Amino acid sequence: MITSEVAPQKAIYPSQNRLTQGREMAKQEIVKSLAEKVGRVIEENTRLEHQQAEMEANLQKLRVENRSLKERLDAAQKRLALLELGEGFGAGGDEASRKRARAQINRLMREIDRCIALMNN
Repeated sequence: MITSEVAPQKAIYPSQNRLTQGREMAKQEIVKSLAEKVGRVIEENTRLEHQQAEMEANLQKLRVENRSLKERLDAAQKRLALLELGEGFGAGGDEASRKRARAQINRLMREIDRCIALMNN
């Protein structure tokens, strides 16, 4: 049986041994440095993933709050419009309030007329 194992070459000069050892040590330092850098990148990635999850949860909470505030604003605007309309027809309403009330009623009447016209066509 013939084996093709090659015996490691022995250095002819002692300086070759030091050179080879120096190269090996340099390679080990590079590998060690890369391993540390990869470890730091993995830690940073994990931290950023947690931060992103927190921010997404906060965003969802803010969206719900925003929707709620918009609904409250719409309700308040409708109440205000009704109060202004009632004030325009009340005994204590000034001339400007009556004009706004009449203008709003006219807008509503035009909208009703448009709807009736669409239904007839």
